[in-house]
Amino acid sequence: MADRHHGGDIYQREIAWDFSVNVNPMGPPVRVQQAIRESADHVDCYPDPQCRGLVQALAEYHKTEKERIVCGNGAADLIYRLAYLLKPGRALLLAPTFSEYEQALTSVGCQVRYCRLKEENGFQADMRELADRTEEGELIFLCNPNNPTGLAADIDQVERLARTCRKKKGFLILDECFCEFLEKPSEYSFMERIQDYPEAVILRAFTKSYAMAGLRLGYGVCGDRDVAERLRLTGQPWSVSIPAQEAGRAALLETEYLEQSRSLIAGERRRVSRRLADMGFLVFPSQVNYVLFKDVEECKHGNIGKRLQERGFLIRDCSSFKGLEAGKEDPVFCFYRIAIRRQEENNRLLDAIQGIVLS
Repeated sequence: MADRHHGGDIYQREIAWDFSVNVNPMGPPVRVQQAIRESADHVDCYPDPQCRGLVQALAEYHKTEKERIVCGNGAADLIYRLAYLLKPGRALLLAPTFSEYEQALTSVGCQVRYCRLKEENGFQADMRELADRTEEGELIFLCNPNNPTGLAADIDQVERLARTCRKKKGFLILDECFCEFLEKPSEYSFMERIQDYPEAVILRAFTKSYAMAGLRLGYGVCGDRDVAERLRLTGQPWSVSIPAQEAGRAALLETEYLEQSRSLIAGERRRVSRRLADMGFLVFPSQVNYVLFKDVEECKHGNIGKRLQERGFLIRDCSSFKGLEAGKEDPVFCFYRIAIRRQEENNRLLDAIQGIVLS
């Protein structure tokens, strides 16, 4: 089986601590867990193929029209469905960014170009440069905040890119799956302006924000109702299970949970970053619940990811991300991404890394 280079594969090895996936360290909210248990009484029925109750709750949550919303089996499901629906001839992606965009696009024969982010700039995306490089009729996937770098472009910068896509008759897909982890999400999310841009779609997921990765639940909010209707027709009829739909409705009530999560993550992110820097690693700035760092001095500690696995820890080596690949002459991985978890868990990982550094 081909390696898709994702984190979270704890099933093929004995792992006690998984820092390779960026889910909410607080775990699923109690209300969500209760909704899942109660939904078990109804699993003898097919789920609502149109997710009516969940769509209505999402429309109220985002203050938008339910006709713009399409639910799916995680955001990844919608990424592939959008590629199938739009079938773009050309696309422009950041490098590094989430690998599923390229895989979905190439599966429909799309030619992909890259706008490479600069290490010396902390891998911050320049929306002006991205807009300038956009060609006629091109599709852009923008992960905002970006994965694996953890940095976001504010709403006005994103609108600059949306205007460019309109002018050049292209299409913009905004992946906001990590937006809820930003300290001030409203300053970065394009949700309030999406209705003004029919050539744009926003993707969100419950996976990371509410620690619901095993349920697989995502949704898209489309600037164009016609795009939303056509996107609905691309999926199988029952792609979102009853437990996922009920858990999603319950999660949308958890505003205090999200505030607590942001506070926990912000403090731990700063602390973890400082300690990694004190060990001699180059730590890149992040605004969300994961941190990208680099083993400097010619990767002198070897494959840190592999050495941590031997100690029961799983982190994400970034060798499969374009722009962070291991060199041809020196195949040792130098870039790593770790999730921010609770203080005790973070301390265990940091102590394990410290042990490798001192060995």
